[in-house]
Amino acid sequence: MTSLPFFFQDVKMANLKLHQLEFMKIAFTEIPEGLDVAGLMLDKHRRLFVEKGLNETHFDLVAGHFVGACQHLNVPQNLIDEAVGVIGPLRPVFEEGGKLAEHSTEEAKAIQAEEEKGEDKTIDHEEDKNNSETLLSKIGGIPALKAAVGEFYDRIMADESLSPFFEDTNMTMIKMHQLKFLEIAFTKIPDDLDVAGMMHDKHARLFDQGLNESHFDSVAGHFVATLEHLQVPQEHIDSAVAIVVPLRPIFVQGAINAKK
Repeated sequence: MTSLPFFFQDVKMANLKLHQLEFMKIAFTEIPEGLDVAGLMLDKHRRLFVEKGLNETHFDLVAGHFVGACQHLNVPQNLIDEAVGVIGPLRPVFEEGGKLAEHSTEEAKAIQAEEEKGEDKTIDHEEDKNNSETLLSKIGGIPALKAAVGEFYDRIMADESLSPFFEDTNMTMIKMHQLKFLEIAFTKIPDDLDVAGMMHDKHARLFDQGLNESHFDSVAGHFVATLEHLQVPQEHIDSAVAIVVPLRPIFVQGAINAKK
């Protein structure tokens, strides 16, 4: 199991102690009715859950150290028990966070396994030279595509009509999937890949939340604007749009199905 100091690498401990002090002051007086403590804790620790594997076992260790600190300071046992009664209910947050990490790890392993098997293999510079006619190579290969995906999602997250669909989403994994998809789309889509079915399944939950073709149009607009900002030649932008636009009917149908 990962030791606790691992989670505090490159952390400003003075600031962290101040935040903890403020949290304890609230927790040991009166928690405001409108404060979603569980949601706050999940958001504050999300990076540690997903990237470093924080889970309920680490919570138990921290709680044990907290109790030990109180005992060392000769805090009466009845008050320690009361404090534990305040903190203990937060444990399920760390259980849920641990599951987020497991899910992200499984996805990352799946992607890695795919790459190791050579399925949909990432096109390196040598392959770009050997297959200079692909759209991917024309726009600058994988480095250019990575830059485009990064800016593309920056624009989406700044769009108030789109950003709500990405709440509680692991953006690192989303960008990895998008990079993989565009890499395939801008080289050669395998004959046996059901793109329409895959897109519908991937967005099923979002269709239930109101995602429709108007959002697709907004996303496509951000995609074009990104390529223009990166000074991709217009002819290549047109080729990219020609690949993406046929996906629009999926979002029309997905929205219709969600209303049934």
